[in-house]
Amino acid sequence: MSSELIAEGVSLVAAAANSGLVLRLLGGAAIVLHSGGQPHRELGDLDAATRRSDARALAGALATVGYKPEPRFNALHGDRRLIFHGPHGKLDVFVEVFEMCHRIELGPRLPLDSPTLPVSDLLLTKLQVVELNAKDAEDAALLLRTHELGLGQGDHVDLDYISQLVADDWGLWRTLMGTLAQLEELQPSAAERARALRTALDEAPKGRRFRIRAKVGERKRWYELPDEVG
Repeated sequence: MSSELIAEGVSLVAAAANSGLVLRLLGGAAIVLHSGGQPHRELGDLDAATRRSDARALAGALATVGYKPEPRFNALHGDRRLIFHGPHGKLDVFVEVFEMCHRIELGPRLPLDSPTLPVSDLLLTKLQVVELNAKDAEDAALLLRTHELGLGQGDHVDLDYISQLVADDWGLWRTLMGTLAQLEELQPSAAERARALRTALDEAPKGRRFRIRAKVGERKRWYELPDEVG
């Protein structure tokens, strides 16, 4: 089932491209694709991201391959998230922004890789979870085991990019430091790279906004509690 779901995700990216639209996979299927192609756990559904300018037309492109929109949800949240149901289950589409415990801007990142988001963004979507669960830990560990840490865009975890994100965002930095520490304990096979990434983020230069927020620290909640989407 997982292999079929991954193949379906790749075909959806191609179907969107045939209509001149940008769609990139994230979540479990994307992580498997970016890490050798062998499913490491059972996958439940598909997650993807698209450009805001493509969101309306995407519904038409997906309809041609059997996907129906969730009308009420899409009417209420379509500016940032869309849900469709198709032959292989649910497709959850983020519109330029991945917003759960933290907000990650994806618009400029979409053209950098295909059929998935870049590995650094895939990793961020897992590490931004404040309460790291077993599934997210497995996914993050797989990415770290199969990708080295590097500088600049490429098939590695981009330390420049992630350091820039946390430079003025104490909250994101705090969450990433916490989840990486948890990952070291939960996933020994990825502990060395998790530790190296944590060290790099801790030592990266920080901006004025970071320093101001750091003074408040954990006295004020630094993350959002995302609503569960049915």
